[in-house]
Amino acid sequence: MFKISRKKTLRATHRVIRNANKHNHKKKKIQEAMLFLLKNYQRIYHLKELRTELRKKLRKRKPIKRLGGIDGIIHLCCSFNNTIISLSDLSGNIKSWTSCGSIGFKGAKRSSKFAGQSAIVKLSKKARVRGYRKVILHLNGLGRARKTCIKGFKKFGIRVRFIKDFTPISFNGCRPPKFRRL
Repeated sequence: MFKISRKKTLRATHRVIRNANKHNHKKKKIQEAMLFLLKNYQRIYHLKELRTELRKKLRKRKPIKRLGGIDGIIHLCCSFNNTIISLSDLSGNIKSWTSCGSIGFKGAKRSSKFAGQSAIVKLSKKARVRGYRKVILHLNGLGRARKTCIKGFKKFGIRVRFIKDFTPISFNGCRPPKFRRL
């Protein structure tokens, strides 16, 4: 690695600022970040380092928000073949997950109501250990285990504050396959 003089780093920063002005892209933020970098770092060894430091400064972080005592979100995906349940915090980072297939059910048993309930038992234990008591429930899909799963949370000590349904419904979308003649 070679050292770049302060003059060259200044030139590079001005080039970045000029490009930002040209494209009218986050002008103020880029300028503030560049000034901060120039004040705090006496020597930047490589232009790539300068770029990476800039990106770190400009990266947005989502704040974790609390919604009236709600701890997290449970995503429940009930397909016709399997049921996948995942637990996330309010910003959407997955903390733990289970599915009927991961528990040990094979074939058509994965989509059964009992398999869905046993997946709920496993996830609710994990959730209680991590401190998730009150959650939002995001539903997706029209599987057989859907109703049983919703009831199961209440039984195993997790309070569902409200339920959002994200099931995709087609408004006369694709043409259905031709009917079977027997």
